[in-house]
Amino acid sequence: MTRAKKILIVDDELGIRMLLSQALSSHGYEVSEAENGQDSLEKLKGNRFDLVITDIDMPKLNGIEMLKQMKRTGRKEKVIIMTGNLGGLPEADMPGVVSRLRKPFRMDHLLATVIAAMGNARDRSKIKKRGSWGA
Repeated sequence: MTRAKKILIVDDELGIRMLLSQALSSHGYEVSEAENGQDSLEKLKGNRFDLVITDIDMPKLNGIEMLKQMKRTGRKEKVIIMTGNLGGLPEADMPGVVSRLRKPFRMDHLLATVIAAMGNARDRSKIKKRGSWGA
């Protein structure tokens, strides 16, 4: 049996973290949460994740600075950015960004984006077996 894919959700809004965590966990992912960029860097120490899903506008350390620090330290996680404003995001110094989601987004769109980022055909069958998420 293969291990569950590990996802780190980074968002300063507790409700969003809880909603995403619950939805992704119910689809077999192992989920950890961080409330800002600084907290996420602490969670990344000594841990390996397959994917980081992050907001950009957060206190203490925003998502852009967090991604720059991840790049400087050689982190290889794939990244999905979720934000209310996709304009003006720099391309340089942002490691592993595979997709950008504009808030608000539908949960079935997030799941499809996560599955595509993971590149796992077996995960795609989860959508058909379990149905899609509510909006």
